[in-house]
Amino acid sequence: MIDITPAVQLFTLRDYIQTPEGFADSIRRVREMGCDTVQFSRLGASIPADFITDVIREYDMKVCVTHSPMQRIFHDLPKLIQEHQAWGCPSVGLGNLENCYLDDGYEGYCRFIRDIAPVVEELKKNGMTFSYHSHTFEFVRYRGKCMYDLLIEETDPEGFHFIQDSFWMKYGGLPHETYMKKVAGRMEVMHAKDFTMLLLPMGHILGETGTIGEGNIDYPPLLRAAARTGVKVVAIEQDRCQRDPFACLQDAFRELKRLLAETEEGGEGA
Repeated sequence: MIDITPAVQLFTLRDYIQTPEGFADSIRRVREMGCDTVQFSRLGASIPADFITDVIREYDMKVCVTHSPMQRIFHDLPKLIQEHQAWGCPSVGLGNLENCYLDDGYEGYCRFIRDIAPVVEELKKNGMTFSYHSHTFEFVRYRGKCMYDLLIEETDPEGFHFIQDSFWMKYGGLPHETYMKKVAGRMEVMHAKDFTMLLLPMGHILGETGTIGEGNIDYPPLLRAAARTGVKVVAIEQDRCQRDPFACLQDAFRELKRLLAETEEGGEGA
């Protein structure tokens, strides 16, 4: 059995968590699935932080990490830290590197690394970490190097952590287990969704985000690698759902729990 906590990434429910009432109802429904850990992402900006705190306490829900707006990370950090501490959340995450950095290629990544360093240092002073969620553009090569490798090599290993995503790794044709090893000890949360092949007209194929257990990702090797490299939480995140998002999450959560229970933790060759 793999000792990892299954969780839900609320980005999947982003359309339902824009109001206080919608957020509270969504947390209730996720808790009824048997899930006690979530990641915050795309919560309605008008929902008071104190209300969020009250709801997660009411449902005894843990918050493992967030995806916070980049502008708040850079310009509202003290309040962001205060909110995370009230939620018991140990890490401020960034869900997507914005175009002001991406459009400048190598120089943009170097500038981001410089800009985020004082944020990481301030989080460390408060016993927290920064977590960077990757897609596939981090694996574009500039000057012979993948930018993901630059992020690993040029950031503080104690304070700059990573969130890898099973779908985006497969979408980019990348060796996910290899990259788990590269960030060993620096990734406590991993995102899980399936890679579903959709047949389009004229024989074209689209790789789409899918519900775990309904696609082509072989999870037992990934879960073993996650356990070996220090992952504590695997959070289900389905960007686009072909049916009701709550039903997708419930099916995926059930399947992930089964996989965690039935997969034996093993060595490199397991």
